Amino acid sequence: MTDQPDALTLVMPLRKKEGMTVAEFRQYWLDVHITLPARYPGLRSVFLHLVSFAGSRWPAVDGVSAAPAEADEFHGVPEATFAQMADLETFQAASHFQMVDGINFLSEMLAYPSLGDASATLVDTTDPAPDGSDGLLRHLLFLRRRPDVDVATFRTWVADELAPALATGARKVRRHLLEEIEVALDHPGTVMSKPLDRQYQACVEVVRDGEDDLAELVAGLADEVRAHCAAVHAPRVERCIASRHDGRITLAGLRGVTVADLITRLHAENQVDPAVSRIFVQDEALLPA
Repeated sequence: MTDQPDALTLVMPLRKKEGMTVAEFRQYWLDVHITLPARYPGLRSVFLHLVSFAGSRWPAVDGVSAAPAEADEFHGVPEATFAQMADLETFQAASHFQMVDGINFLSEMLAYPSLGDASATLVDTTDPAPDGSDGLLRHLLFLRRRPDVDVATFRTWVADELAPALATGARKVRRHLLEEIEVALDHPGTVMSKPLDRQYQACVEVVRDGEDDLAELVAGLADEVRAHCAAVHAPRVERCIASRHDGRITLAGLRGVTVADLITRLHAENQVDPAVSRIFVQDEALLPA
């Protein structure tokens, strides 16, 4: 929906560190790690999706895998955008402390690139910088093509048929045509690759007010989904939180999600005063608008 698409979007499924509970993973990611990448140069926007396969409300399609094997489940999905390819290099050069922090809460971080207009927003009436409190029904649909469907046919179908159909009655639909996994953001000590037959080739974010008409919508698409997809793995997004939006850090990115939630709930206006924000970030260009 923007005039100029970002040069690069990274869609990055995260799996919690072995031995860590999901609650511990969420607390560390959203209250500790979150404050690091949002401060570094190069990023345009970052959206953090807290996901649950057990909580999914997305209807299954007969003959199509509806959930990954337990070993392939993931627990969070950040989406990071870069206006220019050079911005990724700027971010990589500045973000050493973020990268080495990954080992504290991650066992796996997979980076799927989506180039230029391979990422596109078809409809969006949601908050452009969500804080995770909107109560909307959100899913991320990770799609794996059938082996007998070529890449070009699959990408055309997702872009021209599936995503527009999913936009019916939706608050937001954003799709990504994914390249093969790349080690774009190196997190030492974490797994950063998957065999090709366990990778995804597209991701579609679907946000709706609720489940009304969802089963009918998916049933109407079932034949085409079966013809193109070996898997539709659709975790529910329990919260979507922007830690940076359009080049500026958000309250969550500045202070962590728990603190940001408390400030918002208590209407602690002094805590969002620019003078207070400057205690945490000195770069005026990064401060919340």
